[in-house]
Amino acid sequence: MLRELLIIASGGGHTGFARAVAQYLPLKADFVIPKGDDNSLEMIKDYAEEIYEVPKGREPGESIYRFLVKSFSSIGSSIKIPKHKVVIATGSNHSIYPSFFERLKGSKIFAIESQDRIITRGKAVSIISHYAEGVFLHWVEQKKLYPKNGIVVGPIVEKPKYESKDEGYILVTTGTMGFKRLFDIIIKTNLDNVILQTGRVDPKPYISRGIKAFSFDRDLEKYIANASLVITHQGKTAMEAVVMYKKPTIIVYNKDWYSATTYEDTKLYAEILGATFLPDPSSWENEEVLLKTIQNAKRPKEHQIGTDKLVNVIMRYLE
Repeated sequence: MLRELLIIASGGGHTGFARAVAQYLPLKADFVIPKGDDNSLEMIKDYAEEIYEVPKGREPGESIYRFLVKSFSSIGSSIKIPKHKVVIATGSNHSIYPSFFERLKGSKIFAIESQDRIITRGKAVSIISHYAEGVFLHWVEQKKLYPKNGIVVGPIVEKPKYESKDEGYILVTTGTMGFKRLFDIIIKTNLDNVILQTGRVDPKPYISRGIKAFSFDRDLEKYIANASLVITHQGKTAMEAVVMYKKPTIIVYNKDWYSATTYEDTKLYAEILGATFLPDPSSWENEEVLLKTIQNAKRPKEHQIGTDKLVNVIMRYLE
């Protein structure tokens, strides 16, 4: 039986895009998530009609052999997904096989490019764009990446859950992998109003120094909503802090993200948001660089949420 809408929620920030779209839809969609990804499951289960699991592709540091083994499994799982009228791929290599086999079945494919890709395309989205009806973009500056089928809708974020307040603390949050170089410099500043979200970096050494720190919190949004200032890396959180909660934001480039966006992309991303940009901490003389930047952090630019415009495009294809 032909189904309506499939959203490929490919983990992390990609699943964040998927949930953002789901919140604005007038119907429940089907979802693909990475096999065994409990966080993605938790994020989208309330919005899902059906959920399909497809193994993720190569992870950082994995061998080519491991990638090939997982690819066969991903292909097999993707082929079994029934045909949908419309498919939205949120990016990463996990999105490629499900969207490709849906396209072979006759589905209309759309992709979402990352918010921090300004001069370079994301690899997976670039591949998907060749068989997609359109690629949804956050900024007019991204249109040159996809001149033929780019669709500028505005920043694709979720509906804010909280009222924006200022409770006087600085939130430092750098996603799943964490950012130890930055955290260690934060310690040296002796700031006493910092909250650290450390990801896979052990929070205990920072807790022992009297700083509130934790690895993960599924409701990180409440910390963003109540912060005076957000310090983060290249990625989706900066856009959420600025667009959803209008928080002054500092983006610190993490040079270890080899497969992520470039230094120049990140500088332009910060400029578009009205955030303050800093290079990787390895280039700083000392912690004074960060302290001065905190003192001079500017108010961000005003941006209109674009998720509803994306949904309007999709609904026209479902009519």
